[in-house]
Amino acid sequence: MRVRKSFERPEGKKTARLIVIASEGKETEKIYFNAVKNSICAGNVHVEVLERDSTDSSPDIVYSQLKQFQETYQLDDDDELWMVIDKDRWKTPTLAGMARLCKQSRFLHFAMSNPCFELWLLLHFEDVSMMSEDEKHALQENKRVSRRGDTWLKSRVRRAMGSYQEASYDASRLMPLVSIARNRAEVLDINKTERWPTSIGTHVYRIIDSITNHNGINEKTELTEGQS
Repeated sequence: MRVRKSFERPEGKKTARLIVIASEGKETEKIYFNAVKNSICAGNVHVEVLERDSTDSSPDIVYSQLKQFQETYQLDDDDELWMVIDKDRWKTPTLAGMARLCKQSRFLHFAMSNPCFELWLLLHFEDVSMMSEDEKHALQENKRVSRRGDTWLKSRVRRAMGSYQEASYDASRLMPLVSIARNRAEVLDINKTERWPTSIGTHVYRIIDSITNHNGINEKTELTEGQS
């Protein structure tokens, strides 16, 4: 039987609760969560954002990263491993499979954005719940809207920030607005028993709650009928 290693937490955080994040996107989420780690993380929490060399992305790869971490390191009971994935490219059976796998481990949690992570970024600037029905439809569809390949959400985020590229943006500008984005995301989370948002929404706010000790994750959310 292989002995798991102790994860070396930084000086001053030897007893900190560990939150490990693996994402489908290679750069966008990493940039954001590293800014969160450096700006608004609670003193008794250490955030570890996993790197990925490959540009390959799928829920399976994200899950495998976290499982490898879990199998390599000893984890304390209150440590958390978070999958951060998008709805836009994946069918319900794939997502349900990932949700079931996460439910089998007390450490694994599942944070999906519908349609994608850029919705979470946009919530720092706009209250999506107040958009017109036409705008909500365009957001949900998230089609390409420019020759450069921008989607509707990417274009909207760039307009809000002034400058935005998936692999290069100033996430520190968003940090003063995190609580606003968090509250807006919770408003969109109409059915909190859902394992992922089945309409426009993002569960990234749940990670933020845990990182900031706003409302720690204590129990697994039960799968709702139709998402099992």
